[in-house]
Amino acid sequence: MPSFKITTDKPARIECDVLAVPVYKGGEAGPGGAEIERKLGTTFKELLDRARLKGEPGDALSVPTLGKLPAKQVLLVGVGEKGAGAGAGRKAGAVVARRTGGAVKVATTVPQAVKGKAADAAGAFVEGYLLAAYRFDRYKNGDGRKSKTKEVRLLTGRGGSSTDVKRRVDRASILAEATSLARDLTNTPAGDFYPESFAQEARRVAKNLPLTVRVLTEKELRAGKYGGILGVGQGSARPPRLVEIRYRPAGAKRHVALVGKGITFDSGGINLKNDGLDWMKMDMAGGAAVLGAMLAVGRLKPKVNVTALICSAENMPSGNALRPGDVITMKGGKTVEIGNTDAEGRLVMADGIVHARDAKADVVVDIATLTGACMIALGDKAFGVMGNEQAEVDALLKAAETAGENAWQLPLYDEYRRKIDSEIADIRNIGDRYGGAITAGLFLKEFAGDTPWLHLDIAGPSRSTVDEFDTPKGATGVGVRTLVSYIESQ
Repeated sequence: MPSFKITTDKPARIECDVLAVPVYKGGEAGPGGAEIERKLGTTFKELLDRARLKGEPGDALSVPTLGKLPAKQVLLVGVGEKGAGAGAGRKAGAVVARRTGGAVKVATTVPQAVKGKAADAAGAFVEGYLLAAYRFDRYKNGDGRKSKTKEVRLLTGRGGSSTDVKRRVDRASILAEATSLARDLTNTPAGDFYPESFAQEARRVAKNLPLTVRVLTEKELRAGKYGGILGVGQGSARPPRLVEIRYRPAGAKRHVALVGKGITFDSGGINLKNDGLDWMKMDMAGGAAVLGAMLAVGRLKPKVNVTALICSAENMPSGNALRPGDVITMKGGKTVEIGNTDAEGRLVMADGIVHARDAKADVVVDIATLTGACMIALGDKAFGVMGNEQAEVDALLKAAETAGENAWQLPLYDEYRRKIDSEIADIRNIGDRYGGAITAGLFLKEFAGDTPWLHLDIAGPSRSTVDEFDTPKGATGVGVRTLVSYIESQ
């Protein structure tokens, strides 16, 4: 990761390999651009017109300076309309990262083009830069894609306190590190990452941070009657785990519980999937997001009590696996008829929600790659949000907006509850083909009781099929920043 230095140097005088300068829609030069245009003897609009670019977000044009400036190259970075907010800053930061990876020293005035406080603008830029610079190359030999950049200078002009800017840049770096952790875990093949691996990673993350870890093995899970986690994991040679991570700052009163789905591989069980098995290693993205969020919590130290639960199992078919038609008893005593063994995530999450209620959490937030139905409803760029208290839903949606992640509320219609009625048990784990994301939410709501509860279905945006702005191809780490923003808002 490069170092970020904050300076008020003039862009036309700074020596670097690449100087990234913002350009507004239509080709108008952004902050620092006028003097550079004079030095180059041309306008940014003329340069963009020749390249058939308009200054839209994502547009970028490298221009050699030919000795007319101390910078070897100028990178014109489109930021769209004047007055663009943090989202444009993140996108511009991502573009700079993707276009300057071969440069050792980079400087930029892009944050000056972002509306709002200088600190927030710099933070958004750095966040986008670092998220776009992410690479998962653990299994590659000589990939050659690693960035050579050692230093990025943020030319902030005369606005804002350098102390505030540094604090916001440091926070952005922590959030990017936390998101990268979630991406790394989610990208790792299931052969190398399984329920016990979550326990190991949690202990590693907690080391040297104000976090404590407790791991419930099969013995403790049986003693505690965690029928959902045990039932899903009973078909695998790799036993399930419930990983609990606690953060307890002095003087904190509010208590937030996070519950993450950690299905390290989802074959579908006896109801074996017939498509997409190669990326079912990513069915633990919710658990990875929770662990990433706890890394950030441990570093940022908000004054909020947090209990994080990762409900982890491997859903495999075998002679010991759950069968369709079986009835299991969940944590808390509720019985569930198994209508489909591929609706396993809600089973492990239900146990985690009851555990969180027992821990006396003021609000429970669960996050899971839960349903393909949510992907049908919202696509692959947004996650669904449901909850039993509108004030908490609103707070979560605001947190997602602040974090720059797309979220949309889905309803929990009482009329749909009958879809998961069972003739032989308290509830069934699947309904009919319609409204699947909602019936999954209603299933989880049964276990939340009167405790304020939020459900995030991240099945769509947990994985990307393309590199785009701050989102890499593969695991995205979605939810980490939203969870942290929500916790800080508490």
